[in-house]
Amino acid sequence: MLGLTLFTRPGQLENQTVRDVAIGDISIASVNTYVRVSGILDPTGVYRTSYNLGGFELYGSRYVPLMTPGTPDAIWVADENLPTRDSAGYVTLVAQVMMGQGMQQPTLYLQVGYPPNVVLANLLSRLGSMLLIILIAAAFIGWLVERLDYAIPLPWSASLAENPPALLWFGALGRQFDDLVLRSFPARFSATPHEARFESADPASPWSVAIRRLRQVQLFDVATQYGGMPAARLHFEDERGLQRHGVIAAGSTESRDAILRVLSLIR
Repeated sequence: MLGLTLFTRPGQLENQTVRDVAIGDISIASVNTYVRVSGILDPTGVYRTSYNLGGFELYGSRYVPLMTPGTPDAIWVADENLPTRDSAGYVTLVAQVMMGQGMQQPTLYLQVGYPPNVVLANLLSRLGSMLLIILIAAAFIGWLVERLDYAIPLPWSASLAENPPALLWFGALGRQFDDLVLRSFPARFSATPHEARFESADPASPWSVAIRRLRQVQLFDVATQYGGMPAARLHFEDERGLQRHGVIAAGSTESRDAILRVLSLIR
């Protein structure tokens, strides 16, 4: 649906205007325009295209003559959407002037039907373009948030709610946990001279992230459900030497800085 809306290609408004014309005024210059024309529709003079295929004769489109009484002016009309008549009768038709293709079709003929709603088509085209832009923006924002480990930096300082968790972890857990990504999960911190670990604060849902070497740190305040918390974006090597990243948020700036000092000592 989006593709049909987005790639709508409406014609120019002037080409979709229905003009009142006489049959004799229709010429090659009228091709692809819409006209309102009156005359006598004579079903007894029907012309039908036919093709010979291996001894079989295949019939194609039918065309009915539309004539102006008392004049030699006439034009063929494709036998589609025509008023039902068993004999000649005076009619008024709204149709598009078409150019015939091939030797059997008339040079010019009318295809009965009203022009498309160009204003609506243009509106749908614009709405489709806007929707595509919104979807692209949403996809980009989603990609950016994922790249930020779902830890959105605050552009300003925010008050911290009472009794926030001591430590939160944002980021992927690695292959041993099927690359599960956690967002703002309570964590515990432990360290030895050669490795540090962030582990689940809930024994019922165990997980852990090991850090063997801290590569880079970026400090900022992160938005959480507890309010703004001092945070650090960590780029590190895990126990297998793989480059990883994640975000920690602490209950205070002192706690965050203390954890970072411990991480900087691991060798």
